[in-house]
Amino acid sequence: MLASARRDFPDNRHPMSVALRGKIRAMNKPGPGEDPRRRRTREDLLAAFFSLVLTRRYHEIRVADVLARAGVGRSTFYEHFRNKDALLSASLEGPFRILATLVTAQPDAGRVQAILEHFRENRALARSLFQGSALRVVRATLVAHVEAALDRDQRSRLRLPLRLAACSLADGMFSPINAWLCGEAKCGAHELALALQLSTAASVRALQAGQSMPHGDDP
Repeated sequence: MLASARRDFPDNRHPMSVALRGKIRAMNKPGPGEDPRRRRTREDLLAAFFSLVLTRRYHEIRVADVLARAGVGRSTFYEHFRNKDALLSASLEGPFRILATLVTAQPDAGRVQAILEHFRENRALARSLFQGSALRVVRATLVAHVEAALDRDQRSRLRLPLRLAACSLADGMFSPINAWLCGEAKCGAHELALALQLSTAASVRALQAGQSMPHGDDP
């Protein structure tokens, strides 16, 4: 999500912003052969965006504000991102890719717990992005990662179209995480990670054709 402190953004002195940087860089490792200069520019844009999110609502932030904060030209911005929504979506790729492993046969439970702890440590930032006008982009990003994580065998057995199944599974993850961050109920990150793992696995099974369904009183 956030980049290294290569430039002195005013809001980077905020302790949350400083704390985020190392963790986010670890979750968004460079691809093989990636140009370091291009990556630094991308990180600067992400850092500028998040420094703005700490003080403004998502709908109030303009691409021009990000450019001014990052010291990057408009043409350079569009080499990396289509628009502000794409910038937000890209910032969540690392964490959401890990959450999406919950739909697989071998979820990375330890890293899921680490992501939850990361969200909790930075809950002011998470709350600002997981509600309001940003929610549409956040949800679509998680749905896309869940859809990509479902393997070929799982897809072939789904009762629902793939997109609908991905929406159902993503909402089942995101809703309790968001409620937890908002303080609606308290539990440890380990307990929530385990519950998400078990409930997601059960939901995947329920969405697969050929699985027995519970019988109610109605015919």
